[in-house]
Amino acid sequence: MKTFEKIIFTASLAAAAACAHAPAPGSFKAAPEPLTVEGSAAFDARNPGASSELAVLDAEKNAVRRAAELFMDEDARAENYGALEIGLLRTTQLYTAKRKILSEGQDGSSYRARVRVWVYHDKIASALRGMNLAGSGTPGTVAAFVQRGAADKGFAAAFREAFSRRSPIAIKDFPFASDEALLSGPEPRLLEAAASAGADLLFSATAAAASSGAGLSTGFYPSRAEASLKIYDVKTGAELLALSSQSNAIDSSITASFGKSLASAGELLAQAAIGKTDRLVKPETPIKVKVLGLGGLEVLEKLKAQLLRLDLKGLRLESYSEGAAVFVAVPRRSDPQEFASTVLRGDTLGLELEGTGAQEVIFSLPR
Repeated sequence: MKTFEKIIFTASLAAAAACAHAPAPGSFKAAPEPLTVEGSAAFDARNPGASSELAVLDAEKNAVRRAAELFMDEDARAENYGALEIGLLRTTQLYTAKRKILSEGQDGSSYRARVRVWVYHDKIASALRGMNLAGSGTPGTVAAFVQRGAADKGFAAAFREAFSRRSPIAIKDFPFASDEALLSGPEPRLLEAAASAGADLLFSATAAAASSGAGLSTGFYPSRAEASLKIYDVKTGAELLALSSQSNAIDSSITASFGKSLASAGELLAQAAIGKTDRLVKPETPIKVKVLGLGGLEVLEKLKAQLLRLDLKGLRLESYSEGAAVFVAVPRRSDPQEFASTVLRGDTLGLELEGTGAQEVIFSLPR
């Protein structure tokens, strides 16, 4: 499980976020559904009742978090943990209907409680959408960007910003992209790392700047930057594009002059790559996965975990109501019948295939 640093905000910001995303009374119709959760708190021998209440409140928080994670994709959960803390988990009373303590008691220096908590999952889903925490509508093509040779942050930032403004391809940060041993090694090793990280494309760039004239006599320093980019299909290892760009700049500081020419070269390189890359990369084709007859949120959790174990490029829970769930999945191959067979081969819940259609698969879970 990933570890995330908690983001600390001021109390006033917390209150503002809670008010901004609180659901309107009476605007939701779905009945609350239960989750069995555990909570803990420091045990205070002088006030066991307070310890019990804190442990139960912690359990309620965990119930809301679990329900929220159902509606968040993995990227949204990783990137927005702090916002989830402030937006939902500090106002759990808005999203819980009732609770039932199943067991509780002292455990060393802690007090633990096992609680059944009924949560308003529709309110939670609505709040996540309002805070843009539910993830992207359709997972798309993901690219990893690496800069080989001497790295320049200005060049990389200019390239990524210009590319992201006009291309649907998402350039994401991956840990391997800053691994000096990989960056100085052969391209196939970078492709292997990109494949392991889940990227679809690898953008491998180089950039360098040099003086292009005498600046000492004039007080200005002209420079010239040259940049190159190779784009690879990670799955096949094929080189899709090889591009280059050049740019000039002048400034009273040689450092600033180099920075300007490198940033300009990055922007020009991105502009050259955008149209050509979009024509080469096929758009992702999502499949809607409908599952009927789910026996509550805990079964829905198991179903989502089961789907996440498949070789998918993306998965998002679009809706859930009265035991019926709709997921949007992006498999490596977009054939609905092949996808349905893959789901059934890894099934441990007892799913039955009801039918397949144009980019749609329907399952049921007999009770």
